[in-house]
Amino acid sequence: MLLIIGAFVGMIALCIILWRYGGAGGLIGGAVGFILRLWGRGLDWGERLGNGYVGALMGLPVGLLLGGFYALGVPALIEAINPPAPQ
Repeated sequence: MLLIIGAFVGMIALCIILWRYGGAGGLIGGAVGFILRLWGRGLDWGERLGNGYVGALMGLPVGLLLGGFYALGVPALIEAINPPAPQ
């Protein structure tokens, strides 16, 4: 149980530390994953919250990767495609 909580808290801390490099995407991905898995199959709300927790754990790293690509990769890609203007 301690490892599960540590993984979740560690992922949130990583998103906060890497805020300038796409950390907001990680938090958004975690929220989207939680909401998508919350309404999935489940007999009671305890099981549905567990599914939502797993969705958040899956969404945090995916969102962090997408946010990092958006924050770092897209500007570099645009700069590589568009050469600097002649002076």
